[in-house]
Amino acid sequence: MNNKKAYLIGIKGVGMAALALFLKQAGYEVSGSDNPENYVTQKELDDANIQIFAGYDAERIKNNDSDMIIASAAFGEDNPEVKVAIKKNNFLYYSEVLGRITKNKKLIAVAGVHGKTTTSAMLSLVLEKSGLNPSYLIGGVNIPGLQSSAQKGDGDYFVLEADEYKKSINDNTPKFLDINPQIAVISSIELDHPDVYSSEEDIYQAFYRFACRVPRDGFTALCIDYPKAKKLARSLVDRKFETYGFSPDAKWQIYEIDESQNLFKLKNNGTEAGEFTLKVPGKHNFLNATAVIIIASKLGISVNAIKKTLANFSGVERRFQKIAKIGQIEIIDDYAHHPTAIKQTLSALKGKFPDSKIWCIFQPHTYTRTQVLLKDFATSFKDADRVIVTEIFGSAREEKGTITGLNLAEEIKKNQASVRFINDQERIKNFLKNSVHGKAVIVTMGAGDIYKIGKELAQLFKEDVK
Repeated sequence: MNNKKAYLIGIKGVGMAALALFLKQAGYEVSGSDNPENYVTQKELDDANIQIFAGYDAERIKNNDSDMIIASAAFGEDNPEVKVAIKKNNFLYYSEVLGRITKNKKLIAVAGVHGKTTTSAMLSLVLEKSGLNPSYLIGGVNIPGLQSSAQKGDGDYFVLEADEYKKSINDNTPKFLDINPQIAVISSIELDHPDVYSSEEDIYQAFYRFACRVPRDGFTALCIDYPKAKKLARSLVDRKFETYGFSPDAKWQIYEIDESQNLFKLKNNGTEAGEFTLKVPGKHNFLNATAVIIIASKLGISVNAIKKTLANFSGVERRFQKIAKIGQIEIIDDYAHHPTAIKQTLSALKGKFPDSKIWCIFQPHTYTRTQVLLKDFATSFKDADRVIVTEIFGSAREEKGTITGLNLAEEIKKNQASVRFINDQERIKNFLKNSVHGKAVIVTMGAGDIYKIGKELAQLFKEDVK
């Protein structure tokens, strides 16, 4: 592989950045392009000495002699570099490259609408600490215990996030159908990405096709706390799988929990399987950890080793991430952008900070998701005491729509007494600085750029303390 070159269009996206790091470790000379803004992945890419060009230039591609020119799923032929690259024989989309780099490994693919990044990170750490030297590629950054979001290990296993989103702007094929896992996790099935999936049944069919890619001598861990996942379990009679969840129908059942201590117990087929304590809070993390326990146990890792590693796992950036504590005020950042994830995160916050007022600053992500799931969003904030809604973050793949953040705020108001729409982030910071007093938690929430105000807000409150 030495002296090979790879060029990534949209290199700063979390998945693309992890792929860039992996290819660099595999011996490629890696470079790429993206918007000039500072992304959460910037430091990892800079530390790896990967060259990043600001902006997109067709001329850069015309004479590009890379072995692979790889594009993010967010870009189509309206991007000047993709427009030229797509005509070349060495052009590939992100998911196609994942299929190539994992084909000679025992692939463990972590799929689901929720929990992919945290579960992948937990599992990678358990395998790493158990001496299995896995390869992994995780769509998150700054994971304590792991050197980076990607590793080319010498071991047999490759842990990978398996994304249900579409392969490219012009191809609605789910990304995870470009890979061939031997082992899979399916953490959740419900409607998301309504720009791709028209109904919950539509997204179910995608997960069914994914599950069928696991061979008959492979294995799947399936969370059946979702109706469509229960349906999938009934359809996998010719495959090896085990179910998990809070549901009494689950083979691996979470049955005794203490959210204040981040503690839960597991039964396996009705028999006590152990008590587990986490650093990361919330029932959703009990589910993530259970998937890891099932897979790691199947790989022969001892329960005690699993317990020890999970107890020391302190999370992924932008997943219930503590930004600062100033006096009685905690500032947290979280990636939640789907109604279910919002409920899970706010429930976890209420469990961890029962005596604090919770201020949720929510930035909706994509117009289609906000429009189609509007009624679900409207009932998702009940565990917050105060809600501030910003304008919708459209993302690179969807720049405009007919719905607004104000529309969402008005819908939430039907279920929530205290809701404000504030479009400008400077105004949000000033409002919070003047309004938040006493014991309080401020959580910035969403998949866009809302995370940027957390540290700035912390600085404002620190100045008051001085």
